[in-house]
Amino acid sequence: MRLTRSGGGVVLDRGCRRVNVVGPTSIGAPRPPGSSSSSCVAPACSPHSHHHRSPPRRSFSSSGGRPGRYERVLVVVKHTPFEAYRQLKVQGKAPKALRWERLRDRHESHHRCVDELTDIVRRHAAREEHVRVVSREDLGPQHVEGVDLLIAVGGDGTVLSSTHYVDSGLRGRVAAPTGPVVLGVNSDPTKPHEAEVRPTAAKTDERRSFGALCYCSTHDMASVLPLILRGDLDHDVQLRHRMAVTVRSTLSETRLPPALNDVLVAHPSPAAVSRFRFERRRRHVTYPSSAAPSGETTVDSSSTLRHLETAEADDDILSFNAWSSGLWIATATGATAAMRSAGGNADVPAHSQDLQYMVREHLVGENEEWEVVRAMSHGVVDPDHHLQIRWNSQHGCVWIDGSHTKHDLELGDEVLLSSHAIPLRLFSHGRR
Repeated sequence: MRLTRSGGGVVLDRGCRRVNVVGPTSIGAPRPPGSSSSSCVAPACSPHSHHHRSPPRRSFSSSGGRPGRYERVLVVVKHTPFEAYRQLKVQGKAPKALRWERLRDRHESHHRCVDELTDIVRRHAAREEHVRVVSREDLGPQHVEGVDLLIAVGGDGTVLSSTHYVDSGLRGRVAAPTGPVVLGVNSDPTKPHEAEVRPTAAKTDERRSFGALCYCSTHDMASVLPLILRGDLDHDVQLRHRMAVTVRSTLSETRLPPALNDVLVAHPSPAAVSRFRFERRRRHVTYPSSAAPSGETTVDSSSTLRHLETAEADDDILSFNAWSSGLWIATATGATAAMRSAGGNADVPAHSQDLQYMVREHLVGENEEWEVVRAMSHGVVDPDHHLQIRWNSQHGCVWIDGSHTKHDLELGDEVLLSSHAIPLRLFSHGRR
């Protein structure tokens, strides 16, 4: 089984101009929607603190950086739909109903934001050569290593994909975050005149990027970015807990990227039944003596990490077999996303370490009571427990924070989920 990322291409072309992207030695043409790449990191799982506090003001002494400045900055840039669809047009596969002018307008808005942002960052950086730009599709752990501030330019999807490469391993069993602070910048927010049109009243959907995880946008970044780079807004850095996801197969164990928002476990076909065994268990967590290597981590089960070992009797178990449309598991950050839309509880403090699960369209059996099935279908997993899902369908998938990062399942695979991934530091105006 392989861990794959799917998405668009990597050439940031805007007609007669291109963004200077630092990445692999060869940058190819954009990939059309639905294509995949095997370059994805699978970070290790780890425990972390329950306490939430604003991190101290950052101070750097290396390379001549002044105190309070973020010295090494990585800018991650998304690939626009216009670029991907243009490749399909060349192949004669572009949908006939595409609104090319609107796609071009959004494309140009995004790249104007990228140009202005990189200019601001380089002017205010301690050293210009410490500022790098990489496309979202080319991003890898080698780009994040040693970075102080990661700026994700795009929308929520770009922020989520970028966080998968942050804190990809333990540093001497330290539970606190050790990677860069993440800043989301919404490069294409909905314009005022578009926001006035209700989606239900218009024939076309004029909404652009939502940006719930973005701290600023193209409209205010000129005033916000210099303050961030000086460390003046570090009081808005929040600690966000993430979800550790591990897949156990017959002969291997694969640790997937930590999920900031949510995880979906389901059949690859939305029309098919997702069959699985659900167990919420109390477990004791053990960890390896050193960090796992970056990249997809698949190890032989005879020498596996042996985390989530049973520490107590099995009387503290919630278990049932489910026929459904799949299973949502969300962090506190993701409680206001798909989980909220599915009917979950959105009133969760952002610093909470609890996970929330929701069985989608849980089938009620002939001899089962609807109220009982409904009560089992939705609940909370505190840090002292974890979820263990045995997949009972022929095919299945685990999606991490949306559709771009997934792992294929087969009959008999087990998915282990807990709130013990290394937490993330994120600039946020949101709830605490």
